[in-house]
Amino acid sequence: MIRKIVTSLKQFRRTYEDQKLGRQLVGTDQHGNLYYQYYDQNGKPTRRMSERTDKMAPFVDPLWEEWIRHIRDKPYTEEERVELDKQQRAYKTKVNEYEQKDAEMMQQFKKSNKTWNANKK
Repeated sequence: MIRKIVTSLKQFRRTYEDQKLGRQLVGTDQHGNLYYQYYDQNGKPTRRMSERTDKMAPFVDPLWEEWIRHIRDKPYTEEERVELDKQQRAYKTKVNEYEQKDAEMMQQFKKSNKTWNANKK
């Protein structure tokens, strides 16, 4: 019961602060950071900011950084994030396969180099 009251008071306070500061919550990232769009008195967007909710969380999620720096007009949607995550996992898989092949080639080279050095002496 008390937890619900505290939560509703925090939400009310946040809504009041948003109206007072002229900002709108655009979204959150996986670490719980909040991302805001600020507006001037005429309703035109002025700046974009992030707010860390957890001291241990990174400052800005790389996907949100493009939006904050005005590289993207709109933040990534959930579908785009999932697609980027799939691409990143596929890339990591290819890198791991390449590293394994590279390690195998290096072992073969070391073996052949030992036999070449032994024959040379």
